[in-house]
Amino acid sequence: MPARVRCWTGPVAAAPKVGTDEHSYDLRLSFNKLLLAPTVYLKCTFLRVLEEGRPHTAVLEWHFNDYSGLGTGIVDYVHDHSTAVISFTAGPATCSGFNKLERAKNKLCDQDNEIFSVLKSFLAHGEHAVKLKLKGISLSLEAREELNKVRSRLPGGDGVLLPTIGAVEYATFGDKSDRVHCARDGMLSPADMLLPIIKHTMVPLRCTNTFTTVKEAGIQLAYSAVASEAEAREATKLWAQVYHSAKVFPLGNFAVLGVRFQKFEKLGSANGELHYRLPKEMGASIVFKDRRSGMSVKIKTILIGNVAELPPHDAFFQIISESAEYFGSGEMVSAGRSPEYFDVKIEPVYNSATYASQLATVAQLQLPENRHWHGILLNQVHDAIEIIDLTQPKEAEATIAPHVRRRADAWLKDWMTWNGEQIAVIEGIKVAKGGTILVMGPAGTGKTLLQEALSIYFYLLGFHVLALAPANSNVDHLAVQLGRIEEREKLPSALKFLRMYPSVRDFIPKEDGDATELDPIPAKHSLVQFYDLLSAIDNREIDKHTAHKYGLAQAVLHAAENHTHVLKRCLRSSTGNARGDVVNAWDLLREFIAKWTHGSTDRESLRSGCDDQVMAQYRMAYAQCRAHLIGGNRFMLATTGNARASELVQHWYSPEQEWNVKRLGVVVFVDEAAKHVEVNVWSGVVCEQWAGGVRGVVMFGDDKQLKPTNTCSRGKINFNAFNDRLDIPLPCRLVEEGFPHYRLLEQRRMHQVLSRFPNREFYKGKLRDGAGTDLPLDARLPGLSKALKTIVAEHGSHSFDESRLYKAEATDADIRLHWVEVKGDRVRHPGTKSLCVREHVQVFFKMILPRLIECFRQMDKRVDEHVMIICAYTYALHEYLDGIRKMLRHNDHLTVADMPQVLTVDASQGREASMVVFDGSCQHSDCMGFVNDDARCNVAITRAKEVFWVIGGAMNAKRVENIHRKPATLAKYKHELALMGKCHRFA
Repeated sequence: MPARVRCWTGPVAAAPKVGTDEHSYDLRLSFNKLLLAPTVYLKCTFLRVLEEGRPHTAVLEWHFNDYSGLGTGIVDYVHDHSTAVISFTAGPATCSGFNKLERAKNKLCDQDNEIFSVLKSFLAHGEHAVKLKLKGISLSLEAREELNKVRSRLPGGDGVLLPTIGAVEYATFGDKSDRVHCARDGMLSPADMLLPIIKHTMVPLRCTNTFTTVKEAGIQLAYSAVASEAEAREATKLWAQVYHSAKVFPLGNFAVLGVRFQKFEKLGSANGELHYRLPKEMGASIVFKDRRSGMSVKIKTILIGNVAELPPHDAFFQIISESAEYFGSGEMVSAGRSPEYFDVKIEPVYNSATYASQLATVAQLQLPENRHWHGILLNQVHDAIEIIDLTQPKEAEATIAPHVRRRADAWLKDWMTWNGEQIAVIEGIKVAKGGTILVMGPAGTGKTLLQEALSIYFYLLGFHVLALAPANSNVDHLAVQLGRIEEREKLPSALKFLRMYPSVRDFIPKEDGDATELDPIPAKHSLVQFYDLLSAIDNREIDKHTAHKYGLAQAVLHAAENHTHVLKRCLRSSTGNARGDVVNAWDLLREFIAKWTHGSTDRESLRSGCDDQVMAQYRMAYAQCRAHLIGGNRFMLATTGNARASELVQHWYSPEQEWNVKRLGVVVFVDEAAKHVEVNVWSGVVCEQWAGGVRGVVMFGDDKQLKPTNTCSRGKINFNAFNDRLDIPLPCRLVEEGFPHYRLLEQRRMHQVLSRFPNREFYKGKLRDGAGTDLPLDARLPGLSKALKTIVAEHGSHSFDESRLYKAEATDADIRLHWVEVKGDRVRHPGTKSLCVREHVQVFFKMILPRLIECFRQMDKRVDEHVMIICAYTYALHEYLDGIRKMLRHNDHLTVADMPQVLTVDASQGREASMVVFDGSCQHSDCMGFVNDDARCNVAITRAKEVFWVIGGAMNAKRVENIHRKPATLAKYKHELALMGKCHRFA
């Protein structure tokens, strides 16, 4: 532990001459990060200035390394033991805690203000002489010994000088001053970690809301990503070492492999601590044996999500190298004609696109040309950050015509009746600190509305707009909302946007030696790179009702079929080399589409590879048509993980002469920013293709709900030195340090009966219910109130006031909130260890869903558009999906429209439904798993607009010793509902 002592400090010429015992502040000195990037660490605690019951603190650090160029590190360091004085000369100190103190300056007494001014003076540019006098009489013997040990390793000491002094800071992670060790597959072996003079600490390291230096930021962001990736890859390798069981199912013109995992070794499973989950995006070559020929067959696949029409499996892989007919022919008897499962060996191709994007983002973020973002990144002194008007063009000599600005301003003002907080956000875009706008607010407070309005506003001004979110569901929701505005409302100019989905190109399995520059995919798998387009062709009717209608592949298909574009250029290979004469790429693409759609002969010819040169031309034409639409578009929607997709980086925001699109600048929007790891939030801001044109970034989120998903191991088994960095989102650490932000407090989603509990428990009663949140249930969904009362009357028993619900005059409040108490057993999935209470699922399908289907059919409304099931565990989600599949199979008159959406808690964030049924798989208040987390509970409770029901147990304590323990939020919710007569037992 570093030594900690009392001291006083100040400029040499004006040092206070009295001890801290006579002051309202306390100064303590220590040494920090001695094995990584050593500093002299001075902490000032302001004893009379409290925040949430704790005193304010401010920290200064002087660095032994030149952390920001020559002259910024400590020189002439002297520790005079006889006088107990430490003196040195150094450049500007780094700091933390100063922003909060600036906000609380009016609470500081004169003495506090004096020392605060002294501390702030050390932040100024230039050289500072520092003199610190230690109060030795306050040192214990143990602390004195610790101090002497440290002193001996510092300049002037009698021991061996610390190897980290004078070296590049964090040299153990890479000895280059201008970059970090963040190569692909960049984990060091144990031997490599022990060989250098400066050795790896190999212990978890602390992460906070501030970074002391840009290099430290790069180290933490990059290394946390590298370690997380390495851990995921290693776990995937262990999973792939064994044979799993699979079965083929048809799905349109393609086929799907449903896979059931067999027992496999898990990373760190010696103590049974870690559970394995597949990455979200992955390609794989899958090998199995043809039972008739005895030959091994290899197919190429991509991992997809759950398929509601198919029985639950541990994973689904869509086959992209062969069509569904291939498995139904006589050639393939093992899969297509046998109902039995067969053994498969899976060779995963882990999608490194997101990981590569993270490392590229870290590298870009540290460059001098992005220094204007470093004030936001470091989060040390907000007052020093420039105020920027986001509505002014970023590009030199670019202008916005006055009439264009007037029309855009008028549209933004009149599009919606904005409340005061929303107006403040709109006005704030002209005074954005560091070009950054933070908008925090719970569900239903209008964050999405503001994002829609502001993104359209900047588009109308002529900016390029990049709208990002962590999950595909979030981006799809925004695409659908923007599409409705485009179709139904009159805008000052046409709104054209594209939804950029992850491309199969980023993670298709490739064979060694089978790819060439002209033909990157061999003839056998000639259609793989057309997968996006072929899916758009085959699913065009389905896509009309989903966000996919706004996807790039669908836009290419529409443009080709409607002859809206012409691109006469030489075709170019994937390496950029020109091929052949000038052609119209759109004509070639139309030729390919015609062959695919006009009969099985042509389609089979394409599938088999026909003429390799012709297929190569088709591939290049398709790639150039995609590039044409990307380059010609000013509004792109993508996930944060896909913000640096190769096609975006190559073609979007290109020089004006490339696609004849005027450039004013780029405005980046990040939805659910508080739910994503920080490096991914930066990815769309500092991408080298448009970083110089970024005018600003607008982030939306709720710092009271779910934080980023961190799949790294922790506890007894920990592989990631900066594991905690993955848990600290950028907007949250900015807000906690006092960065200017806007809070939306008027919610218009939940009926006021539903909002009371989350408002009190999670938002300290600060939320207001907006207009329309008091309407009767029958005014929104006629007949639903009666149907819900009927369900309780038919199946429920035991309530503190059960008779109320049976009466016709029972109010909406009696039925909008309800706890369906079901006694059951929590069971674990044998493979994934996920949880489920099957009795909960049975009660829903037997006693609740039939009445809901009947009710919504009478209203002529779709259940899937109004009812959502939220599950705390994946196992429970699979059981609900299996229940839906069985109902559809056994009832011919039912359709998918009669079935509710089924989502996990994490996937539901950002979504909403008229009625939500939450199944936390909970039976007891002291056995709740991660449902005990308030953020997760908050998300589940706030998804419903009109009706919120919970299926759960009695929520009493399972163990006697836990009876008097403070209940978790969900258990508290149950007990409150029971006291209000809103809890019934279903058998």
